[in-house]
Amino acid sequence: MSTSAEAVFAPQSPSERVDLDSLSAYSERIFGMLPRRDQRRWATVYLRCLLATPGHKSRRRMAGRLALPSSASQSLQQFITSSPWDWRSPRRQIAHLAAGLMPDAVWTTGVVLLPRGGTQSVGLQQHLVPESGRHINCQVGIALFLTDSRRSIPVDWKLMLNDSWCGDPERRSRAKIPREVTPRPAWALTLEMMAESARGQGAGSAPLLHGLGPSRHPDQLASQLSRAGRDFVIGVAPHQPFDVTREGSHDSARTTLRTSTAAGILQDRFREEPAAHGGGRRLRSALVRFPSPGTGRAAARPVHRLVAEIPAVRQRPCRFWVTSLRDAPPPAIHALAQRSALTDATVQCLRDNLGFLDFEGRSFPGWHHHMTLASAAYLYRCLGQAPQP
Repeated sequence: MSTSAEAVFAPQSPSERVDLDSLSAYSERIFGMLPRRDQRRWATVYLRCLLATPGHKSRRRMAGRLALPSSASQSLQQFITSSPWDWRSPRRQIAHLAAGLMPDAVWTTGVVLLPRGGTQSVGLQQHLVPESGRHINCQVGIALFLTDSRRSIPVDWKLMLNDSWCGDPERRSRAKIPREVTPRPAWALTLEMMAESARGQGAGSAPLLHGLGPSRHPDQLASQLSRAGRDFVIGVAPHQPFDVTREGSHDSARTTLRTSTAAGILQDRFREEPAAHGGGRRLRSALVRFPSPGTGRAAARPVHRLVAEIPAVRQRPCRFWVTSLRDAPPPAIHALAQRSALTDATVQCLRDNLGFLDFEGRSFPGWHHHMTLASAAYLYRCLGQAPQP
């Protein structure tokens, strides 16, 4: 081990040694497949820095927090941005550990907006923030989480890239964007992560809660998930069109009654019942199909359930979901959809406490390396082995 890496493992007390031994064992489990010994050691050092440094997490500040030699800052930078290690295997280990920690977890999705200055951060683009109506210059990360009723743990990441990055050979080369990476919408990136999770050891066939706000292409996402045999709960916009179908028998020839928007359907034709967690909220639901883009038979299109939440203070629905779990009670679907709030809270924690806003991320591999290590640090805290700095 180099002098810089050794310095982080110079505990000041017996209790400190217990913490470092635990962290070393954890890091070996996640990053033990990295090919070089120095890579595995610097992974442990970087985890320690993320977990022990409060506030701003620049490389210099993290090295100073642990009293590392002056050269450590540059070594940390090189490990993240230049060292050639594959982030996919560590992420599979994170998913495996998270699934064991949360046996009843479902898959959820989240988006993290990372505002950046300058022009060099990979994937930098103008993005509309719906809450404020403003466009900001940022990186856009799409994440896959495992989420139970108490916590949400990130296990995979995709970086949204547009033609200004993928179509510019000089920019692409400078950011080290792999040849096979192309511009993809958020729903397609989600499908890629789900396909990769199916090959790993995550939560297997657990349903997907697509929590990126109302999806722009819910029909395409739902169609691909149905083909893969994956159940889902997808947020949809009030103006999303659906074909209303008749409640009753579950045969594929159920009659289409009419076509309307999600809001229109649940204004005048619905089942209504109280939400599981009360508070005066009510739920409305109806059986629907996505409209066919061509002349396909209605019977060939799957029947889903549309569920909407009506707050106690208003009469009209304000949040809508479509789900393949058409026979599940709407309160159960609603409870499942609420897990997206846990994912949002985790995204905020990652932004505020694990260096997401402090990492410039100029290269594609560097961005993925940092996201992987921050996810590993977050899981370590969820395992109860690290206090907040």
